[in-house]
Amino acid sequence: MSKESLFTTVRIADLRLILGLLFVTVGVSAVIFAFLDYHSMVGNRLPSLNPVSDLKTDISAIPPGAVLAQKCARPGIVKCLGFDSPSDLHYTWPAATVCDTVFKGQKNQYFGRNRQGWGNTVAAVQNGQCVFPEIDAETVHSGAGSLKITIPSNSSADSGGQFMEVFKRDGDGSPDGTYVGPGSPLGSVLYFQFYQRFDDSFLSTDFRCLDGECGGWKQAIWFGNPPKGNSASSLEVTITNGWQRGVPQMYGQIGRDDYGIQDVRGCKYNRGANHAGSGFESHVNYPEPLCVPYKADHWMEFTGRIEIRGQSNEPSSRVQLWVDGQLAVDYSDARIDWSGTSGDGFGQFLLSPYHTKKDDSQLHPAGHVWYDDLIISTQPILMNDAVATTSETDVNPVHPVVVNRIN
Repeated sequence: MSKESLFTTVRIADLRLILGLLFVTVGVSAVIFAFLDYHSMVGNRLPSLNPVSDLKTDISAIPPGAVLAQKCARPGIVKCLGFDSPSDLHYTWPAATVCDTVFKGQKNQYFGRNRQGWGNTVAAVQNGQCVFPEIDAETVHSGAGSLKITIPSNSSADSGGQFMEVFKRDGDGSPDGTYVGPGSPLGSVLYFQFYQRFDDSFLSTDFRCLDGECGGWKQAIWFGNPPKGNSASSLEVTITNGWQRGVPQMYGQIGRDDYGIQDVRGCKYNRGANHAGSGFESHVNYPEPLCVPYKADHWMEFTGRIEIRGQSNEPSSRVQLWVDGQLAVDYSDARIDWSGTSGDGFGQFLLSPYHTKKDDSQLHPAGHVWYDDLIISTQPILMNDAVATTSETDVNPVHPVVVNRIN
């Protein structure tokens, strides 16, 4: 072969090599581009394709930097709810009622004792109307919303419905087994905090009840884990306006375990000059500063600690409640039945102004209550909107208040 032929052959081979490399490079680039474009496209579509992320979040998206977000970043947090989005609420309602029209097109998220599925918000029919808890974007403690419950005139016990949630869920919405109590990896001490607001129409109404004196409307109930848990049981701690006295109180076991009024403060049962130790007219006998009363149109902070001690159902557990940072309840002989038929420990909670035997024939102004910024933890929760940084005495400069610590 001549030099010219060899050179021509080499040039042709080089050209083929270059073209081959070029095709390979272009092909790989096309594959990479196609992958990146697909990944980007799918990534951008994920929020609309994933109903669990979009509609059934177990914990609200809490705005970064908010006091609630900082509190919820602390150790021991089990659950935080900001009630900022309607997607936090998954409704169940009585079928074949006016509520079918209200919730048309939605799945009835019925839930039983096992709490399977995402259902957590219960609607009720009152006076021919469907009433239910809802997110209110106007009246908030923080963030973009709060949970609002309306108490209409001529309503019965479950006047505005209720919000009932488990401590934690797995990916399909079922309870993941989390509870606080003996035998739990989380221990036997439960801390909670939430904010609640009451309008004047609600607090100024002297409610009537069937079969005698009213036991008073409730605020929150902490009770046993699924599938045994029941909000009215031997494993239950309830915050209530006991006998309409106008001051937050607590009890256990459907009221059979009475924690007193606010006895730790010296705010004890008092008939006063008007001989009214209970009922709406007894408000004057439970004055500030001896007692910590409810206040209208004010976000009140409720912080609690429940320590399960001793044997099951023995009068040895301790229940404490702080209202706006002031110790209101400290009861060391509480009975908590964690080995019976009501659950292994605390694993659910209920928010509702439920009022046993409320008289639905009573005409009264519509009242409203709101809940916001709920925290469940196994560690102390700072009060008065304080946020600790390096120690529990550090306070967010935006909120220059004294930090209260739960012992």
